[in-house]
Amino acid sequence: MDSFNEEHPFLLTALILIGGYIFLYFNLFSLPATPFHFLSGDATTYLFNARRMLRGEVIYRDFFQFTTPATEVFFLLLFKIAGVRAWIPNVVLIGLGLGIAWLMIVISKQVIPGRAAYLPAVLFLVVPFRGQLNPTHHWFSMLFVMAALTLLVEHASALRLVGAGTLCGVAMCFTQSTGLTAEVGLALFLLWAAWTGQMSWENFRTAQSYIWVPFGTVVVLFNAYFMIRAGFTNFVHDTVVFGLRYWPSGQSNTIRAFMTDMPASHPWYRSTALAIWASIYLLVPLIYILFFVRYRDEKEDRPAEAWDRLVLIAIMGAMLFLGVAASPTWPRLCTVAAPGVILFVWFLNSPGRLRVIRTTAIWAVAGVLALGECGGRLMAWRQTVRLPIGQVAVINPIQYEEVNFLLARTKPGDYFFGSNELNYLLDLRDPSPLPYVTASDYTRPQQVQQTIQGLEKHPVKYVYWPSILDMPPEDGHGPNHLRPLRAYLESHYQIVQTVEGDDFARSFWEKVSLSAPIPLPSLEPQPTQGQPGGAPAGTSSPARPLAAPLDAPARVP
Repeated sequence: MDSFNEEHPFLLTALILIGGYIFLYFNLFSLPATPFHFLSGDATTYLFNARRMLRGEVIYRDFFQFTTPATEVFFLLLFKIAGVRAWIPNVVLIGLGLGIAWLMIVISKQVIPGRAAYLPAVLFLVVPFRGQLNPTHHWFSMLFVMAALTLLVEHASALRLVGAGTLCGVAMCFTQSTGLTAEVGLALFLLWAAWTGQMSWENFRTAQSYIWVPFGTVVVLFNAYFMIRAGFTNFVHDTVVFGLRYWPSGQSNTIRAFMTDMPASHPWYRSTALAIWASIYLLVPLIYILFFVRYRDEKEDRPAEAWDRLVLIAIMGAMLFLGVAASPTWPRLCTVAAPGVILFVWFLNSPGRLRVIRTTAIWAVAGVLALGECGGRLMAWRQTVRLPIGQVAVINPIQYEEVNFLLARTKPGDYFFGSNELNYLLDLRDPSPLPYVTASDYTRPQQVQQTIQGLEKHPVKYVYWPSILDMPPEDGHGPNHLRPLRAYLESHYQIVQTVEGDDFARSFWEKVSLSAPIPLPSLEPQPTQGQPGGAPAGTSSPARPLAAPLDAPARVP
């Protein structure tokens, strides 16, 4: 097999990528060609933001976003070319996965001999990438970081250093933390090279300018347009100040989120998800610690090893981990795991009596995981629904019920608030500058007021309100600022549909005529005999507050 690798390297690479394409297609499309919709969180936010920009809104001025705008710009360009289509995020995911996998093959060949050099790419697609099938900004930034690593892993010429700094600058235009930590990783590698005598200190200073000047140039030039359109103050507040002051108030944005997202292992064919989850948490950052220990102990005994290239991979991987260490959730660890996967296979392929057995076993495990994931997708519940953006296969019964409820009562262009996902799927408009609100300091009081103003200004017939928004925030997440918004809903809307879920209830509120207010069910306990009755919605009453206390538990199933 190794001789075959040397004689036909492009053919074997093509076979791996074709296999990766088939694997991803089975996981992203219901045969023959209906895209699955299982996007949530980041993905739908960026997709819907791009839709808002397509309608003429200006990011940071007309709506809020805390990351740099390259992800929205990318999807905006696709929407202008192909229209807003349901298949776009799925096709983009295939491109991202195969692009990163190909770069991993190129990098791995520099440090791993033989057929094992193809194993990191296979493991990456089956484990971390499949674990985070979400066209989020993290994957875009990682694609450019891995491209920068590919440029330097063979040798660090002046031109390659300039190219690597440029690519890290592009990565920062997608994700501030990823691009910056990758650039710092390059600088630390150059420092290591000078410290160990592989580069003179004079060349070290020159090399630093080669990476930092293009990095800063790309970041400033790309973002200058948005600074001008939205205003410098708005841009800096959203992309810098908010991230430093309020972003940690989000429920998943602290160190306490570590290992709190264990997936269900039932039915039996979903047990692979548990294995994938555990492998990511074990791999990152442990693999970098193990590598630097081995480097310290074996660098003198194994001079033929490509230690400089391995150190570059390890430093970059460790810095990427530090970029998400403040909120090490499983999805974020998946997106920065690629360098760690390469080092993991390098460890397995180290010389020894069981070398072949070790690598063969991992090939087998990767195959079993791939088959398990494809089988799970084929056996999973699904329903096809035709939406304004095209036909999709929905694999979540709760999501299916929500989509059908709103699909029957709205048309494209209507205003709707509370779920950027439903806004994107049904081609609706958001009256608020926010994609969603949270029951923590992540949603600021002024943003709540802007949302209420948007509800008053635009004809918003329906509002989506999960019961989790009525729960008190956990310690350390700041106060719940949603009381005025909840009061506004109770005085202008009524609940017309509640979708029960495993974790919390989701309610749809419909606007009612202010001339004939309708008494609404309250989250407060009903008054007992002898107590005064509740006041009609929209009026004040000292005996019964207008909104349910946000420090009281909400009614959840």
